[in-house]
Order: sequence, then C-alpha cells, then structure tokens
Amino acid sequence: MRPLRAAFMSMVLLAGCPSTEPAKNEKTCSGAEALSPAAQPLRGTSLAAKQLALSFDDGPDARTSELSTYLKGQGIRATFFVNHNAQQNGHLGVLPQLVADGHVVANHTQNHLDLTKQTNTKIVDELTDVDTLIAPYVVNNRLLFRAPFGAYDTKVYNALQASAMSKYVGHVDWDIGGAYVAGVSAADWSCWQEHDETSQGCGDLYRTEIAAVGKGIVLMHDALYTNAGNVNGGNTVDMVKYIVPLLKADGYTFVGVDQVPDIAALLPALPAPDAGPEAGADAGADAGTEAG
Repeated sequence: MRPLRAAFMSMVLLAGCPSTEPAKNEKTCSGAEALSPAAQPLRGTSLAAKQLALSFDDGPDARTSELSTYLKGQGIRATFFVNHNAQQNGHLGVLPQLVADGHVVANHTQNHLDLTKQTNTKIVDELTDVDTLIAPYVVNNRLLFRAPFGAYDTKVYNALQASAMSKYVGHVDWDIGGAYVAGVSAADWSCWQEHDETSQGCGDLYRTEIAAVGKGIVLMHDALYTNAGNVNGGNTVDMVKYIVPLLKADGYTFVGVDQVPDIAALLPALPAPDAGPEAGADAGADAGTEAG
C-alpha cells in the first residue's frame, strides 16, 4: 500500500553535475550550484500543453515486461523508478528490456521508507543500494531519483549532497496520480487496494485529472498492488492499455521524464546521435521535445 504523500513546505532540488567537461559558454557545475534557487520539487509544469510524462514506481514486477513492450509499441518512453521489488520478487531480469525498449531506469530507494525520518547514513544507503543495482542500466547519465511518498526535505538533501549520491537529479515529483478523490482523480494503488475500481473506472479518473491539469508527470505503479477484496481485478497495466489510445485521440503527446524542460536542464547533454535509422528517430524525438 502506498499512502498519500505528506505535504512538505520546504523543498530543495538535488541536481547532478555532468561527468564530462562542460561545453563552451556553459556554466560549470559545482556543489553550490547544484541546489535549485527556486527551492521547489521537480514537476512537469514546464511541459507544453497536452504533454505527459509517464512514470512507474515500485517495480519491476510480474507484468513490467508486458508494460514495457506495450509502451514501446505506442512510441512512449516511460521512466521506471526501481526499488526492492527488482530483487525480492525476482524480476531483476527485466531491466535490460526496459533499456532496450527505450525507457529510463531510475532510483526509488531500496526499502521505500520515508527518508525524512531516517538517519543521514540510512538516507544515503537507501539510494546507494539501488544505485548499485541499476548502474548497468542507466544510459547517458540520466540519473533520476524519486523519494518514496514524495517525502523530501532539506535534511534529505543535505545528507545526499554530502555523499556520492549527489550525482542524482531529484526529487522528481508528479502532477497527476497522487490521490484518489471520487469523481476527480485517482492513485492507481488506491484504486486496487482501497476502492475496488475496475481498470476502466480508475483509468477514467486518471483521464479526468489529466483533463483538469492539462499536462505533467503522471504517477503510476508497475508493482502489482492488489488484495483479496479486489473483486473487479483492476490493474495498472490494463489501465494503461485502456487510457493511452484515448489520451492520444484527445490530442495528448508523450515525452520522457528526462525530457521535461526543467529536468532536462539539470541533466548532462545527450551525446550527438550516430547515423542510422534508430539514431534519427531518437534525434527527432529530442528535437520535437525542445520545440514543444
């Protein structure tokens, strides 16, 4: 179960520095410059109207491979924030597929704890354990971090900034999918565990919130949250398959979380694409995002 995130009034951004030499005219990144002067979480407010960035937490799990294949077929590049399920549930083997399908593998800590209530050592260890796990699957230094429950404050920032985990950009928050409110919005885990929604019913709530917000980072979970009382059998993977064609028909487009302009600005520049059909497709996607 994933309870609703607490509201944190004092928020600080943790931005990573490129590991390569900065290009001419670029500001050199240092520890002091890694802090965001805006002191607010990373969300999707800089996206163009009707742009969405899909993100999935707490996996991988039994249907992550199916979800990855489906999203690739739809031309959607998602971000998967990984935690302990990859090891405990035996689904570590799907990580190479996520990369091959064009998705981003990101850090959601090892044990899904409220980091604001942990010691400095524990905070760092929570990221370090997953960092070791996903390191082979992080492409082009797209080092993204999401705090469990959205619980991120100055204490967490200070602990990470003083460690090797300062290389991460985060906390990556969300705009859509954080709370179940009947007739207004949904959180997928709550749909299955607390409200016995169908995949279509929960998907319609997501669509209602998306229409109201208009753009942003969408929070979902590829972990199979359910319980014995879920008679309707709602599931996030089935919900995604239901809403994606409808969202496309409504004129929504999809980008990666690392392509959200405010987040992309904190990440190292992508290398120039090699010649070839796949590189051309990647370059076109990046160009389209920048134009948006």
